[in-house]
Amino acid sequence: MLSQRIAFALNILKWPLALLSLGLLPSCFLLLYEEAVRHLFDHHESRYLVIGVLGYGIVWYCFIRNLKITFLSTLENEITHCIFACLTFNRVVGLRATLRQGGLMTYVGHPNWLISLAPYFFPTCTVLLLLLGNFMHTLHYPWVLALVGASLAYHATSTWTETHHAQTDLKDAGYLFSALILPSANLLAVAITLAILRDGSSGLIYCLQYLLHSPLNPLKLLPPR
Repeated sequence: MLSQRIAFALNILKWPLALLSLGLLPSCFLLLYEEAVRHLFDHHESRYLVIGVLGYGIVWYCFIRNLKITFLSTLENEITHCIFACLTFNRVVGLRATLRQGGLMTYVGHPNWLISLAPYFFPTCTVLLLLLGNFMHTLHYPWVLALVGASLAYHATSTWTETHHAQTDLKDAGYLFSALILPSANLLAVAITLAILRDGSSGLIYCLQYLLHSPLNPLKLLPPR
C-alpha cells in the first residue's frame, strides 16, 4: 500500500528532519523577521494584516482564553488531521468534535508523525483564506488581509493552548521530536504566508531558496549566490 510506503519513508526521515529543523531554526527566524519587516515598511496594506492579528489577539485574551468550550478549535484540529491523512494516502472513515471533551479522527491505513503533528504547524484556516483569496482575486483586499491576520493569530493561540504534556498527538509523534521540529515549522509557515501575500506563489519559492542559500543553513545544500 502506498500509505505504508509513505509511513516507512517518513519514519526513516524522522530524526534527520528533526536535526535539520533544529539547525535551520536561526534561518527560519531571520526569514520571518525579514518578511515581517518588508510587510511593515514596503506595503501600506499590511496595516490591515496587523489589525487582524492584534484584533483577534485582544478578543482571545479578553474573552476566549479561559473558555472551556473548544468545539471550533477541536474541529479545525481534526480537519487538519484529516487533510494530512489523505495527503499520505490514508482513508478517513470518521470525524468527531465535541464542545468540551476534544475530538477524534479515525482513518484506515498506516499512521505517521506528519498526521499527528500537522495541526501544530499547519495553519489550516490561513491556507484556506489564501486559496480562496487567490481564486477570487481578492488576496490584497483589506478585509481579506485582516482575516488572514486574525487566522494567523488564531493558529498561534490555539497551538499554544493545545501544546502540552498531556496532548496525545505529541506523545504519538514523540515529545523530543515534536520539540525539535515544531518551532522551525511554525516560523516557516508564517514566513511563507507573508511571502505569498506579497508575491503570490513565487513567495513560496523565495522562502525555500532563502533556506537553501542561507549562510546559517547547516547543510549548505547549495552554494550562496
